[in-house]
Amino acid sequence: MNLLKKLQFHSLIIVLIGTTSLHAQLSISINANQSLLKNSITTQTIDDVNDLLKKACNCEVGLNTPNASIILQLPNIDSSAHKAPSTFDKQFTNYPYLHYPEHSYSWNSNKLNDKTILKLETPTFQGISFGLYGLLQEQLGFKFYHPRETFIPSFKKWPLNPNFEWKANPRFDKKGFHHHTIHQLELIESFLYPESPNALENIKEFIDWSVRNQQNYFEFNLLESINRDSWPTHAKQFVDYAHSRGIMAGIDISLHMIQQKVFMLYQNPPAKFSSKKTQIAKNMAMLFEANWDVFNMEFASSEFTTGNIKKKEELRLFIIDQLEKVYDAKLMGRMHVTKDEETLGGARKKEYQFTDEQKINDKKRGILIHTVMFYTFFEEHAPVYENDNLRHMLDAMLKEEKVRETWYYPESAYWISFDNSIPMHLMSYLSSRLEDINYLDSIGVIAGHLTFSSGWEWGHWLFDWSIARWSWKHEKDGIKKQYTPTIFLEEFTHNEVAKELFRKSLQLQDEYIKDKNIIQYLSSPVATDEFPEPAYMEFQPRPEWRYKWMHRKADLATLDTIRQESVVLLEEFAKKQGQLAKELQNHIPKDHILYELVDGLTITAMRSQHKAYVMDYLLSKREAKIKKQKSIVKENAIVEAAKIREKAMEIIKRREANYRYPVEVIARKRPQGPGCYPFGYLYTASNLHYWKREEEQVKRNNYSPFCMKIVPILKNIGIVN
Repeated sequence: MNLLKKLQFHSLIIVLIGTTSLHAQLSISINANQSLLKNSITTQTIDDVNDLLKKACNCEVGLNTPNASIILQLPNIDSSAHKAPSTFDKQFTNYPYLHYPEHSYSWNSNKLNDKTILKLETPTFQGISFGLYGLLQEQLGFKFYHPRETFIPSFKKWPLNPNFEWKANPRFDKKGFHHHTIHQLELIESFLYPESPNALENIKEFIDWSVRNQQNYFEFNLLESINRDSWPTHAKQFVDYAHSRGIMAGIDISLHMIQQKVFMLYQNPPAKFSSKKTQIAKNMAMLFEANWDVFNMEFASSEFTTGNIKKKEELRLFIIDQLEKVYDAKLMGRMHVTKDEETLGGARKKEYQFTDEQKINDKKRGILIHTVMFYTFFEEHAPVYENDNLRHMLDAMLKEEKVRETWYYPESAYWISFDNSIPMHLMSYLSSRLEDINYLDSIGVIAGHLTFSSGWEWGHWLFDWSIARWSWKHEKDGIKKQYTPTIFLEEFTHNEVAKELFRKSLQLQDEYIKDKNIIQYLSSPVATDEFPEPAYMEFQPRPEWRYKWMHRKADLATLDTIRQESVVLLEEFAKKQGQLAKELQNHIPKDHILYELVDGLTITAMRSQHKAYVMDYLLSKREAKIKKQKSIVKENAIVEAAKIREKAMEIIKRREANYRYPVEVIARKRPQGPGCYPFGYLYTASNLHYWKREEEQVKRNNYSPFCMKIVPILKNIGIVN
């Protein structure tokens, strides 16, 4: 063969190899008809999914591309389908029900010649949006774990079996997040102050994250500090955007709540002299420049009072009438854990009897059953808000769901001197929230799940992200997916040792922090723990004995009892949690997303050891006084407490360098901030305020609520402005 022929032959081989390689290369097509490309819900999702898939496969991802090797075939949608009764509509027929379109979906994948075709089945635009994002997160390995961060997998070949059937059904019709902007959280300025940096973009980012996690509702607290001239236009923009993405929007306001600077629909003289109904009508007209779906309204003047029931019933029915006839929105109201709310439960009937017409209107108001902290409905011991446990809230839920639309409203953080403000990473939120969700799904009578969110740093994004994913249930090839509390954090690593260490940390925390109740010492005292009666109210777990009493009156036998339940258990937990965290450091790289959880567990162990030192010092001082032996005082204990606090500050500084939102907003003093708290929600974490305060209290023997006070107590409860 001469040289020319050899070159021609080699060229032919190269072309043939290239052609074969070209045909083998992964390519993806999203097939959608024109009605989907004209609908705002589906077209925005299709564009987003297209971009995400390109980043994952680094391949051609097109729209209606006939030669693609992977076809995502979207269904045709009847534009009137969004009005058709959903599965949930058909279930809840005894009272007026807030409609959301059917959004369950299924995927069927089959191999046809050299193509893999995945067909989506769902009746609505919302179902298509959730179906696409569900495919990415639940099957392809994407992780939409934080509004500002997404894990995007990398694959050169299509990673799924070519033949499967997968079904996804929502456990709840409405599911989403209450962003508690009474506290200065990540999005407080974005929601309230349109002039703040990137306000609208930040909210859209949050809405996009909600859609990606197949949530369909959000709300936040409105405060009195808004500019009533500029804010309505801002609200209209982000509410319209939410609707364009298939998300309902709610606003949390009050009728006349003087607590924590919340927005009031009316004010009393001398602030306002016009009638209550005139003020309410005017304020509602202003608020409804945005097309809200839900008014979540507080009817009491505070969380702990009731007021003139008859008058409030009259105003409530007036508001229901306005919402129904003028604004086409749903009224919701929360039931607190403190007591039976006269405005929300059966107790009111002792003082005020509804007419038949009023009973009909009352059914139009939905209810949110609110529980706090990391406790479940079922635990025998949940010492919060003057309760032994939260079982009365479950009883209330099962009673109310027969009368009105009912949503569950639990917390994924408590904030005030309990978890992220300490800070601690309390993994028991995972087990508690999953246990409650599994139970509610099993009884199948609860329409919604609204998560009360109090910030995302220190690993709290894991709680919200897990709850969002647990709000759906999946079945693949006839096998139902089973969930564990740590299932989603385990997706971040292939290290089996690390997975087991996280599981052990959760088990350890459930055992010590909850079951053995060392949370009563890990959470720091608040004002109501230090005020005299009748203000001495228990809102979060606390010791049976006041610290002041321990210092002044405890006898030797009681000191020994306290030492066993505090110092001994705190040190045991600190040693065990510290060892697990140290082992995790050997298996999780510092630049890995899960190292945030490792830091959280490490500082939780340090907090426990710190409190053990403080308690040991306090108890030794009392013992020395009783025995009249100064040498008994463990001066070294308080020195060691300070050392461990200083060491913990190193972790604080490292974490602050990685906060996703400006440190100045969420972790610093802000006297001119929007609410009654003059600092961001992580300010007390930034300087370990509660740790230092406890050291100073035992050194000074000062257990006054005003010792190193930073919370403006009188402003908080509405006595002063």
